[in-house]
Amino acid sequence: MKRFNLVLFIAVIFIFSACQKKEKTIYDFKTDFVGDNSKVSQIINMQAYPKNFQTSEIKILSEKEPYGLKVFCKNYKNLEKKDLFKNVATTLALIKNLDNLYYVDENEREIFTYNRKEVEENLKKENTSLEKISESRENLENFINN
Repeated sequence: MKRFNLVLFIAVIFIFSACQKKEKTIYDFKTDFVGDNSKVSQIINMQAYPKNFQTSEIKILSEKEPYGLKVFCKNYKNLEKKDLFKNVATTLALIKNLDNLYYVDENEREIFTYNRKEVEENLKKENTSLEKISESRENLENFINN
């Protein structure tokens, strides 16, 4: 009987372990709408940014088109606009109706501004697009890691 209980206990542990949710990746938060604040905040917060750069809160601009997003940030003094390009492309690829992305300081002064058209033109030079990046988890990971 003790052996049966031990086997049953191990089986239950195994089943519960297998049923636990898989850890979510940034791709799991892909959304069609910038107004989906929980997914949008996860997309911003899960990204790896350049050294010492930090994001804090976000402000969604979804009352009228073109839709935008303000990302409040710190430690940006030594950054150039190009240093955030992968982050911007990732954000635009994962938020389908986002048109403008603004990185702002704590007083809401713009530091860097990006728009979808500008990013698409730069990606075209690399033979890719926001749509292609967002097609699959693998495509997104390849873009981020290259």
